[in-house]
Amino acid sequence: MPLVFNPGMFALGVAVGVLGLVLLLSLIIAFAYDERTLLALAAYVSLMVAAVIAGQQFADGTGRVEDLLLVAGPAVLAGLQGWLLKNRHFTTAAKVIIAVVALASLVLLGLFAGLASPSISQIAALVWAVLLLAFHAYLMQQTWDSAGPWKWWLLFGILGGLVVSVSSLAGWTDTRQPYWPVVLMLLLQVPPIYLSLVWRSRLLNESRLRSFSAHVTDPLTGLATTGVLVERLMRVMSRVHTTPGSNALFLIEVQNWQGLLNELGAEFNEKMLLEAAMRLRRTVGDNDLAARIAGGHFAVVAQGLQGAEEVNSMATRLVVSGLRIDSPLLAGVEFKFRVIVSLLKTSKPMTLPETHEWLGRMAESFKRWPGSHRSRSILVVTEDTLARPDGPNGPNDPNGPKGPKGDSIFSFLPPMSR
Repeated sequence: MPLVFNPGMFALGVAVGVLGLVLLLSLIIAFAYDERTLLALAAYVSLMVAAVIAGQQFADGTGRVEDLLLVAGPAVLAGLQGWLLKNRHFTTAAKVIIAVVALASLVLLGLFAGLASPSISQIAALVWAVLLLAFHAYLMQQTWDSAGPWKWWLLFGILGGLVVSVSSLAGWTDTRQPYWPVVLMLLLQVPPIYLSLVWRSRLLNESRLRSFSAHVTDPLTGLATTGVLVERLMRVMSRVHTTPGSNALFLIEVQNWQGLLNELGAEFNEKMLLEAAMRLRRTVGDNDLAARIAGGHFAVVAQGLQGAEEVNSMATRLVVSGLRIDSPLLAGVEFKFRVIVSLLKTSKPMTLPETHEWLGRMAESFKRWPGSHRSRSILVVTEDTLARPDGPNGPNDPNGPKGPKGDSIFSFLPPMSR
């Protein structure tokens, strides 16, 4: 049996394949990224195709359903464009134009539904097309600078479908196959609009991600924020009895921060922050959390350390990382890191206010660094015996331990050597 090539069936198969693929991708991406506009596009394609099939099965052959779909398609997409490109508040002019376009679309639908004379229908279709073009031009002018580049794909799809619709409604084109104008209108509308909506969705998701990241990532250094640090501390201390190894908090202060600012100039403040963050990031592992607290103060939460020896080694590496002078950003500059170490041990999980208070008391230890040990770079705070500022043995207690003899609060590692 010889194969027969039917151009009509081939073109219809291409149309069905393209529209089906766009419909499937719209549904997948809409559910994956919670994008309602793509769900709306999928619903539009489904309803138009269902109307075409229903009209072909049950219509009386007058072409009335086809004309109604050719009017409804551009009108619905004009509403989509108005919603996507709207400003915060609709102006009076925008409301008037929307009302006129909606009324003209309803009038045109009524004319074709009532089988008006061809001349009246053609004139009405042209007037309706002019109103839609004015509406699209007004929206593009209002959002010329605010809308992203995705708007051009949206406009291309809308205008392509409008050209096919008006050409058929005005009688400028004639097709032997029923509903081919509707199919061609959908082919020109749907793929470009799908691309514009996906592009818009990607830009919005990137914006949301940057907004979310602003709360969890310091925008200058790329380190975690204090909020993330406190959350990690709460999680680690709540699991301290169930996880193997030792967990430790390292608070880092750049002791010569002000001196470097005076030497290099205030304009180097950001470069110093970046450089200090880069040197700390080289030292910590993938599972460790490095955070920026404020100014020249940083923190590292390390998990799974094997005993005191590895804790001391980690503190030593942090101190040595500040001495690197081979950086292209600040060549020859040494950061004198001072490190406070605390093993994360607690008998019960701490609440958010308690964790903030505990971290604040830990940071205050920099101000209480004993004068007789200024040359030492590492201070180990025994968490079990860390006193409250206003409690017994606290810094405000006149009878509390001072200097190196306060072993119930502080103990020292040997001084660092370069």
